[in-house]
Amino acid sequence: MRKEKKIVEFPNLKQRLLEKAMQTMKEKKFSEALELFEQARENEYAYAEVELGMVVCYMELGQLTEARNRCKKMLREDIGDYFHVLQIYITILIQLKEYDEVKTTIEAILEEDKLPAQYAQNFYQLLEFARKMLPSEENESMEPDHNDQEDELFLLHEGNVQKQYELIQSLKHRNIRPLIPEIEKYLKDELKHPVLKTFLVHLLIEQGWDKETEVCKMGQRTIIVPSNLKSGEEDPFLNKIISILEDTVESDNPSLFEGLKEMLVRIHTVQFPLPFTPDKPEVWAAGLHHAGVELFGLEASDEELAAQYDVSTLEVKSVTREINKLEDFSYLRL
Repeated sequence: MRKEKKIVEFPNLKQRLLEKAMQTMKEKKFSEALELFEQARENEYAYAEVELGMVVCYMELGQLTEARNRCKKMLREDIGDYFHVLQIYITILIQLKEYDEVKTTIEAILEEDKLPAQYAQNFYQLLEFARKMLPSEENESMEPDHNDQEDELFLLHEGNVQKQYELIQSLKHRNIRPLIPEIEKYLKDELKHPVLKTFLVHLLIEQGWDKETEVCKMGQRTIIVPSNLKSGEEDPFLNKIISILEDTVESDNPSLFEGLKEMLVRIHTVQFPLPFTPDKPEVWAAGLHHAGVELFGLEASDEELAAQYDVSTLEVKSVTREINKLEDFSYLRL
């Protein structure tokens, strides 16, 4: 009697299929990549990454309506990183010249309770662009209520978080030197939002301010020379953390790895220009992994993570508390 042959699935076949799709997309072979993503989708592997990959392929192939509809479905069903998907969705809407939808979507997001600081600046700029592209009556809301410096200073120091944020964004294309004394006063005020202070420091960097400037945030005080500061992308400490996470997390759980990178960007936005303490990238990588495990409902004990990153459990617990605190500040309530 012949025995039925069992179908044996090759180990990591689904993961290799996704990796091949991603690599093919990087090589700009979008039609081929789309077929590979379709196969991965049928295998029900890494659903969020597959859906997003298909959206990108449709965009690159010029099938913008299909890309928009899939993106909208991802947002509606909360698939993937919501704000990352939202950025792509808005980009597609702009390519389709659907400016009213861009305006409506972003205004709705700004009215919600939490907006990650790393996206706030870009969303506001996109909103401003969309309003400018709409008929003139739609643009009236973009005219500032106050033009003189006294009113600006009042908004900077006394306005709510949204008014402060809007004013800081309006300074991007102006000479801020006349306002330097007020900016310095803001940066010293412990009651002001740490993320808005980060935006102001970036303004000083962009405009080449080369004088010593005091910054107080998160209960710490530091003296900086803005023109000497490096951005997060150039920061060797942050890049070392990412490198460690690549070695420990990326191959086993690419989605978690991307989530941890996003978290690192958020907490860096809150912390900047203060250094990360302790000055041990392994500890911060372990703390991020621990915070990510909690956030995504995964399982890993303090002892396991400490051993994996060759740090102590005490260090992991301590830096995880710090990360959670920074995460709480990383959302602007506009």
